[in-house]
Order: sequence, then structure tokens, then C-alpha cells
Amino acid sequence: MDWKIGDLLTHRLNPDLGVGRVRACEARAVVVEFPRENARLRIADPSVLAAVDLGPGRRVRVVSRGVEVAVAGPGGDGRLRLADGSEEPLSNLWPLALEGLLLERLARGELDPLEDVAIRFDALHLLERREAKGLGSFLGGRIRLFPHQLHVALRASAAEPVRWLLADEVGLGKTIEACLVLNRLHGTGRAERVLIVAPATLTVQWLGELWRKHHQVFTLLDDERLDDVAKDFGRDWNPFDLHRRAVIALETLVARPKLTQQAVAAGIDLLVVDEAQRLRRPKGHPGEAAWRAVAPIAGLGRHVLLLSATPLEDDAFGFFRLLQLLRPEEFPEDMDFEARLASGEALPPCTSQTRRVDIGGLPPRRGVPIAIPPAAWAERRALERALRAEDAPNALVRRRKAERVERALCSGAALLPRLGREEGALRAQAAAADERDPRLQWLAEQLPEWKAAGEKTLVFVAHDETLEWLRTALGHRTGLATAAFHEGLTPQRRDIEVARFREAAGPSVLFSTECGGEGRNFEFCRRLVLFDLPWSPSVVEQRVGRLDRIGRRVDVEIVYFVPPAGLGAAVAGIHEALGVFREPLAGIEPQMADVEPALARLAEAGDATLSAGQLATLVASAQEARSRIREAAFQQLHRERYDAAAGPALLARVPADLGSLHEEVVTALCERLGLNVEEPAGPESAKHAIELGAEALVDSLPGVPGGASFLGTFDREEAVHEEGLDFFATGHPLVEGLLAHLEDSPMGRVGALRLAMGAERGLGLVALYKEGPAFELLALDGQGRARADWAATLRRRPLRSRRVDPDVVGTPEWEAALRKLGARLDPRRSPVALLALIVGP
Repeated sequence: MDWKIGDLLTHRLNPDLGVGRVRACEARAVVVEFPRENARLRIADPSVLAAVDLGPGRRVRVVSRGVEVAVAGPGGDGRLRLADGSEEPLSNLWPLALEGLLLERLARGELDPLEDVAIRFDALHLLERREAKGLGSFLGGRIRLFPHQLHVALRASAAEPVRWLLADEVGLGKTIEACLVLNRLHGTGRAERVLIVAPATLTVQWLGELWRKHHQVFTLLDDERLDDVAKDFGRDWNPFDLHRRAVIALETLVARPKLTQQAVAAGIDLLVVDEAQRLRRPKGHPGEAAWRAVAPIAGLGRHVLLLSATPLEDDAFGFFRLLQLLRPEEFPEDMDFEARLASGEALPPCTSQTRRVDIGGLPPRRGVPIAIPPAAWAERRALERALRAEDAPNALVRRRKAERVERALCSGAALLPRLGREEGALRAQAAAADERDPRLQWLAEQLPEWKAAGEKTLVFVAHDETLEWLRTALGHRTGLATAAFHEGLTPQRRDIEVARFREAAGPSVLFSTECGGEGRNFEFCRRLVLFDLPWSPSVVEQRVGRLDRIGRRVDVEIVYFVPPAGLGAAVAGIHEALGVFREPLAGIEPQMADVEPALARLAEAGDATLSAGQLATLVASAQEARSRIREAAFQQLHRERYDAAAGPALLARVPADLGSLHEEVVTALCERLGLNVEEPAGPESAKHAIELGAEALVDSLPGVPGGASFLGTFDREEAVHEEGLDFFATGHPLVEGLLAHLEDSPMGRVGALRLAMGAERGLGLVALYKEGPAFELLALDGQGRARADWAATLRRRPLRSRRVDPDVVGTPEWEAALRKLGARLDPRRSPVALLALIVGP
């Protein structure tokens, strides 16, 4: 209706506001004053307003006195004069005609279009079904659904508070599991202030993961942002009060100790620490700087998630320290942790580790050894002898230089960048040897072929000097565009390089130093090239883990170069014997720490070889360690571990048609509200372009401003494959904004359905109730009896109703029958919709 200044009304969906009076009429909104709540509201959707007739003879309830009386006429100062002689303000009156407003509308025949009723039915189904038997808060992310991740997220988030160590093997999705838990805690109101602490190389990646995959907006608290806070609000302002959901580098937290105090003062609800093995506190020590920066925040006693693929990297005691952060009351300082492990006594349920063997079906690793020709190897060995610097001033310098040179030679670093200026006489020889490096020549032949096949290649090197040399040399030889990832780039620049590399039309090869070996996901790469072979098996495992990740569908090709003899050949032999190129190390990192020092001692001694006996000893030690660890600490990490046999049942909780139901409800609501919707051209895609433009019937939606536009899909796999698309699912601003608008709207709340129910005839009443995510449907027949069979029929999708003859709507018989049935409803419950049901052909 057209509202006029002075009209009396009430809010259909928020009747507690009382009776309001129109104070202004704007082009697309009405300004209403509600005296009872002392509120003045600008209402953009006037359809939520219902006119109130308080003319003479209309009965009202006087709220303060609890009496019912008729209106006699206008009083003074905007009051109404009542039949008992009193005068009352609008704020103290409630029209009795508004009692059971939905029933009043239905009895009078004021019906909403059948299309609106169908939309509300479908929205109720969607809200109920997307809960997916407890998995609902996990389903909104742009991720493939893997049952082991859902299993871990369910276990961790069931605790109160959540204090958990996520220790899955590299590449199995610890970050995703943490985000799933975060989504649940945030969605249930258990975590408003969230702080994510990660190595500086991973902070921007965390921001991107949270936004692109989980619709979560976080702020990066880097030095620039912290300085801005201080400049705008003063040096003493707490940045965690301003930015309640933040990502911060562990290095920043260490460099600015005051930040730890401020985080504690702000009261962080959820602390997430990535690469938590960096938090070290040796026995009898107050803890290294990283530990001291994080421990007070964890000590708040609220939710904490620690992520580490190598919780036993330092030893069992390092594992114990991480558990102390989570459960200090369970692990006192004087506890003999190794004895506790040996006893077999169960640890508190606060850890989980999924291994590839638990999941099964993952693509294998495939090592591709490339032999270095003997002649090329001999030239490098000759240079090595020249660089041993026998004329160095003392034995210590000679040993150190010998080790440095041996590392450069047998691990494969370029020679020239590793020489000091004082070794100028050898620089020309080194440059020539680098130019003839057989690995360079081999890559120059292979890279164009791989690019022509549309394959991406990740090349790891140990040193940034080698990276620049290799990138430049291959660029000159092949003319290929390349990308780089190293410590000298800013976090933002690193992310740009990775984004370029990820694009189908982007560079086909990316060169990375070790800073790309932690936390990064290069699953899309076809192969990994180890240009140099680190002495540490753990470093090799980190490199391989960038490609060997859950969701990968082709084998992991690992190219490495093997010298014909010497220590370099021994290093390759160790890795091959340990099976690093066949399977993950699976927790033997502490014992692998002995490998690198043993090789260093050989290099210092100038004995650049490893006997068969020495090799066998190292390998046997590692294999023995693997068995010992699996029997001790791993039995705790794997308690209640994921069972692959339960995976199908877990995934079966997710309705198969959830994506299509989202699509039906969202597109129907968009079209109903006048949003511009461009649907996909073909059946292969679920892409939709949606805009809240000037033609829309609403200025905005909750969380969605006017003018907003989206290009997205309702198909999970398409969203995973094309990260440039929005994923229209639980948690997406448009999806939630539309559903919130519908919940507050009168749309589809009163209607009439016509269905055949066998041979039965008559007029019934349907009430829809919603409590939490589920909805209840109550169907009454003409005698007021609850009909479960009718209710079951009405709950089936799609709603199959024929249109009702308008001649039967609003008649005296219609009104009398529906009022009689309405009196049978529970007055303590408020239906979200009331529908007349005409049963018959």
C-alpha cells in the first residue's frame, strides 16, 4: 500500500516493536517511529509493515494494565481516548486484531503467490538439509570433501575448549582441518577473536586460503599495518581490539614482545599456530623466543590449534612441550614423558595424525634418477681439489671450507656463486664448469618439451644465488618465462609469483629455495626437480610434500641427479635406501638428524665417500627408529585414528543434491527480488553472474551492499578447479544475505495449496514451525486431527500444488473453517507460515 505520514502500522515480523507511526516517506523507504522501543527505523521493504486500524470501536489491549477495551476516539498529544475514559499513548496499546496475524491474513484470504510459498518451502528444506547431520559448518568451503579431514574436524571441535594438535603427514590437509574447526567455532559463537600465527612465508597464503576457500575475512598484522594502527589511534592502542580476526607472522610476534601482552589483554578466543614445531623449550630453559611469544596467549585457556607435520622433529620431549601448551594441567613440569609413553597409558584426547597408509588410494611417488656423466663429474672433482685450500691459515678454516665446497659439489649447488672474491683465480674455471653443468643442459632440453605438454614443473635449489644463476642461464637457453620463490621477495611478491605460475597460461616452471618447502601447495605441478640434493632427508621430504598432497590424481614424479661416485652418490643412495622417493618419512625425523652430521664429518675429513657398511648402519638406524616411534608416541597420535572403511558413511551424510538445492533457492530468490541473474549457457557449467543492481526491489541485503556483483558456481568441483569463481554455498555473503532477508520477510508466509490425497475431500490447515536448522510441518484435517500422512506428502520436494480457485478463498465458510482449525494450534508456538490446504482433485 502507499503509506502516508501519520499512518499507524506494526512490523509483521517484529511485532514486539509495538504500534508505529509513519514519520517520513522516501522514494524507496518509509521512516517509522515505534514509541514502545523508542526506535526510529528506516524500512526499505514496506511489505513487512501491516496497517493498524485504531478507529472508534476497535478493541485494544492496554499493556500496562492488562485490560482489553475499545477505542473511543483521538485524545490529546497523540494519545487515544478509550471507552473506559482513560487516554493512553500508542506505546501502551496493542491492537487485538493483530493477535495471530498470519491466521487473520489467511482467514481473510490475503494470500501470497504460490511461487513465494514454494520458495519458502525450498528454503526451509535447504536450511535443514545443509546441516548434514552435524557436518553443516564444514561444507561451505571451496574444498574437496575428504572424510579423514571431516573426521578430525569433528573430533577436535567436539571438545570444549578445543585444544588440539593437528599432526597429519605433509600434504594431507592440516590447514583445511584448522579452517573447518575455525568455521564451526565461529559459526556457533564460540570464537569471535581469532589470531593465526604462522611463519612469515605463509601469512599471505593463510589470508588467501581463508578468503578464497572459506569466505573468512582476516587482516594481516604486518609492520606496516601495526604502524598504521599506532599512527591513527596512538602507540598504546591494542591492535587486536581493532582487528579481531588477524594473521600475524611468528617473526613479528617475536620481534615485538608487547604484541603478546596485547593479545593476552584482548582475550583471544582461538589461537592457531602453524608449523608449531618451531616452538621449542629445551629442558631447564624458559623457552626460545618463539615459545615465549606464543605460550602466554595459549595460556589464556581458550581454544588452541597447533599444526605440525613433524611434532617429533626435535624428539619426544619436543612433542611433550607441544602437549604442555595444550594441556598444562595434564603434563606437569616434573613428568617423565618418555616413561609415560613407554607405559602405554593413554594421553588426553588432544592429538590426531592421519597418514597416507590410513587413507589409501593416493598416487605413488616415482623417483626419476638422472646420472651425471663421469667426465662432467671429474671436472667438478678437480675443482673441488683446487678449492680445498690446503694453504688456509689453520686446520679449522680448512675443515670449514672443505665442508662448504663439498656441500656445493655433491649436493649440486652452482660453483661460481659459492666462491668468495678472494678465490678470483678459480672463478673463470668455476664459471666454465657451471656453463657445462650437465644438469643445466638436461633441463634446457626437457623444459620446452614439458611446456609443450602443458605441464608445470617445480625446481628446488638450496641457495638463492644458485636460483638466480639457474633461472638466468635457462632463460637464455630456452627463452621460457619462469617464476621464482625465495627469501629475497616480499610475502606479497611471492604470492604473485605463485599465482602467475598457477595460471594455465603462466610460466611453466618455478624455481624455489627452501622457503617454498614449508606449507605451500603445488599439487597442480606435474613434477618436482631436485636440482641439488640436500643431505637431510627431512628437507627432501618437505620439498616432496609440496606436490605429494591429498587430492592429487597423478603420480608424484621426483627428478634428482646422481653423481657416478663420491659423497654425492652416497647422499642419493641414502635417500633411495630410506625410501624417501617412494613414501613419506612418517615421523623418523629425529633419527634422520644423525645423517647430516655424519656426512659433514666425512666432508671435513676429505674422505668424500661413504662405505657400504656406513650406509647400512645409517639406514638400519633409521628403519629401527621408524618402528620404535610407531610403537610409542605414534600410538598416541593415532588413537581413534581415521578408519578408511568409515569414510563412505561419513560422506553419505552430505545430501547429494545440496548444490542443486542451493542453486534453486538462490536463483529463485534473486529473480523474485529483481536481482540480475545470468545463467550458464551450457549444461557443463553451473556458473552464474548475479548483480544487485538498480532494478532490484531491495536496496541491499544483509551483508551485501547495493551494486554488489558476483560470478560464481554452485558446483563444488568447478569452484575448486577455478579459484577465480565464487562458491555459492553455506557462508557465502550472497547466499546468507538472501536467506536472512527471507527470514525477515513476509514473503510466502500465508498461502493456499491444492493437493490430491486419495479419495479425501475437504479444507485443512498447515502450520510450519522452525526451531534451529530443522523445520516441522503440522497438517490438520477438517476435523482438527493431525495428519502425519499429509505432512509427509507435503514435505516431499518439489512442492506439487495446483492453483486454488480464487472463488473459494475468503468466503464466510473459508473464514469460519480456518479460524476453527487455527484455534487448535498450540498458542505457545509461533508458526513461520500458515497455509490452507484444499484436499481434492
